[in-house]
Amino acid sequence: MKILLVRTIAIEEDCSISTYNNQGIGLATELSKLGHECGLVYYAKKGKGFKEIIERDGVKLTVYHIEGKNLVWNAIYNKELYDICNQYDIIQTSECDQICSWLLYKKYPQKTIIYHGPYKSKYTKKYNLRSKVFDFIFLHRAKFIEAPVITKSYLAEKYLRKKGFKNVTTLGVGLNPYNLEQKIEEIPNKIKNVIDNKKNDKYILYIGAISKRKNLKFVLKILNKIVNEKCHKDYKLVVIGSKAYKEEKYYEECFNYIKRNNLDNNVINLKTVEQKYLKYVYNCSDVYVLPTQYDIFGMVYLEAMYFGTPIVTTLCGGSSLLIEEGKTGFIRKIVEPEEWANIIIKIAENVEVKENISRETKKQINEQYLWSVLVKKFEKEYKKLMNNKGSL
Repeated sequence: MKILLVRTIAIEEDCSISTYNNQGIGLATELSKLGHECGLVYYAKKGKGFKEIIERDGVKLTVYHIEGKNLVWNAIYNKELYDICNQYDIIQTSECDQICSWLLYKKYPQKTIIYHGPYKSKYTKKYNLRSKVFDFIFLHRAKFIEAPVITKSYLAEKYLRKKGFKNVTTLGVGLNPYNLEQKIEEIPNKIKNVIDNKKNDKYILYIGAISKRKNLKFVLKILNKIVNEKCHKDYKLVVIGSKAYKEEKYYEECFNYIKRNNLDNNVINLKTVEQKYLKYVYNCSDVYVLPTQYDIFGMVYLEAMYFGTPIVTTLCGGSSLLIEEGKTGFIRKIVEPEEWANIIIKIAENVEVKENISRETKKQINEQYLWSVLVKKFEKEYKKLMNNKGSL
């Protein structure tokens, strides 16, 4: 098959940088290894369109950077997109509430499939409003709700089925472990110090932007509960992440909280860490904690589980699919830090609990959520679409 993956969101992509979490490139690479010819489409501003050939894991991919207009983050591509689509057997677009997805399905209903991640929540007011406007204008035109859809999570599937979509399959997101498993000649001192200084300490790991949505302050409240109220002075919080855009005030609040509660000696702020060094941090951490208020998926779940680091988190896209209570992690509501603190202590202090979760998470990721494995499920959906096309 000739498969074209179209990103419908108006964000430019620099494909010269090899990143672990480019889902399109991760999927296209593995599809190519199965013998399919793959192309990718990304948005480009006026005058910046071009075509390039990139190589990943020994396969070559054609990438089209097509000029378009940005309409509230919707990429409205020019005629070039349709000329390219005519050359492919399968067109996979991104998101069911993007105008480009609707336009492509309208023009190519027999070969278009949508890969969707977002879902409605009280923390996504702007997205909820945009989706409401989109649904009013487009949802019931051109038989759009009959479009085949692959979702990234059970929450996304539930969201779409409530709208009226019936042909929905949840497959999730894959991980390409290449960057995580690179051979390292020398470990940076700040990472080496984390490893060497651990000794009998317990490490709670936080990786994510320092933002209200990711909720670092709640993690600090959990740490305060463990260290100052429960008197477990040997617990340390390892923070990896940078200040989120326009959240300077929240960033300051977090680090002022550390000072006010005398937690300076219990917080290790690594700021940013290159992908290839993360394995050392995961491997010496006792538990990964992310009380996020919303995540379409959360690639960091795949990372943590790949290295066997137990997870305590909230219900969001990725956790709804990956976390089985007590077996591959724990899902809790953001209410009081007491319950979170007790679960963290239970994991960190009980070798058997920690090892059981570690074993199950590694097994789950390696057997189900590497791109090299997940690609076959995507291929099955494409073939189903091709067979339906042949029967029409």
